[in-house]
Amino acid sequence: MIMKKIISASMIFAVALAFNGCSGEEDDLFTDSAAERLNAASELYSARLTAQPNGWAMQYYPTYDDSAPNGKGYLLLTRFNKDFTVNVSGYDWPYWRYERVGDAQSSSQEWVSHYRNEYREATSFWEVITDNGPVLSFNSYNDIMHYFSDPDFRETGTGFGGDYEFIVVDAPDDASYMMLKGKKRGTYNLLTPIEEGIVYADYMADVKGFHNEIFPENELISNLVFFGDSVYRMDGSNDGLPNIYPYDGDAIANESFNPFLITKRGNDYYLRFRDEFKRDDMEGSLQELRYVPESDEFVGTDNPAFRITGFPPGWFFYQALQKGQKFNLTTATEKSEKLTTLFTNMRTDLSKALSFTLSNTQFNSTSSADSVSYNVIYRVRRGTTYVSGQLTAAYKMTYDKQSVTLSQPVFDSSTQGRTDQVPSLAEYFNMLAGTWNVTPGKSAFNLSTLRFTKNDDADTWFAVSYSTN
Repeated sequence: MIMKKIISASMIFAVALAFNGCSGEEDDLFTDSAAERLNAASELYSARLTAQPNGWAMQYYPTYDDSAPNGKGYLLLTRFNKDFTVNVSGYDWPYWRYERVGDAQSSSQEWVSHYRNEYREATSFWEVITDNGPVLSFNSYNDIMHYFSDPDFRETGTGFGGDYEFIVVDAPDDASYMMLKGKKRGTYNLLTPIEEGIVYADYMADVKGFHNEIFPENELISNLVFFGDSVYRMDGSNDGLPNIYPYDGDAIANESFNPFLITKRGNDYYLRFRDEFKRDDMEGSLQELRYVPESDEFVGTDNPAFRITGFPPGWFFYQALQKGQKFNLTTATEKSEKLTTLFTNMRTDLSKALSFTLSNTQFNSTSSADSVSYNVIYRVRRGTTYVSGQLTAAYKMTYDKQSVTLSQPVFDSSTQGRTDQVPSLAEYFNMLAGTWNVTPGKSAFNLSTLRFTKNDDADTWFAVSYSTN
């Protein structure tokens, strides 16, 4: 467990130097000079840095900004060698581009940030210097570490604001972790060991793959953060710079940006925020959590009452519909054998009775917050071209965290007539009425696919995938 109270090594050395300055008034308290003690400290912390033969995962934060790219975290892998060379690896590379933004009527030229997602390695030199305490310095140009402070980026003179010299704040005897503090920007950067035998490129691919699986790029609904009885929403997790705010609060009025990084130690993945998260309505604070596969959630390493979970699928379905998403069920979508037969019969009967070619079916929102429509979309030839149409049933809908209940369908006159001509169509619409247990198709954090299972018939189930079209 990483200690939460950190005593600055620089403070210790400052006190030592102060006592040394009074040597003319009282007996010398130390047998070694200040210079000798600082040199000894340099050797000590150099040994601590090289104590992990396969190096460290560094959670690097260029600045305390609250927006990307300067405020975002970057995972760097660092191996400090005894010959004072250092190998550094990374994956995400922010850059600025001056480009036109806006529409044709109100466009302008602005600096826009982008990322290059590619694995890179670099080698340079390092040393621990003494500056009122031990300071790790990357003392020759490193294409990765100095990337974040290169003054040429965006012509700001500071690049992305990052540091390449770090005060050694904490370095325990067992080399289980190290805490560094950027000398200029003051950000705290945690180093944790990388096990021997692990290839850096494989480690980075593993961690990035896990991040993208848990926080997919096209995330629609926020995650939930539980602080005991207090519930917060966590929006924008996919870029590692989420906004955390009260569940019932306004995202803008209560915005709070909390950058985080994911690392791996042993077989476990850890999510750690740059800063401790604490609010007036919660006891304690939250900074690091471990992913628990069995429950598909992150649990606080210091307090298991602090958790990050996916959005409950029943809530997700309802709220995504309200935001304009559609959920599709097609011929290719997974479904039970019973539902496959019914779907096939409806498709065949529509073709025979009405010359309709079934294209797709989907759940869609309506003008009423407590109802949902189900559309059977078809194509029909008109002369030399196909024209699309749809048959629609409306359902009253209630929902909770894990289920959705649909009333008996209500048809307009056009659809009612079609159901009289195609009994399997009516059977299909009526089949949807009832209570459905809703579960994630992939994981609790990735709800791009949902599985609906009939509450009173486990053999009736289907999967739907959302679409914004």
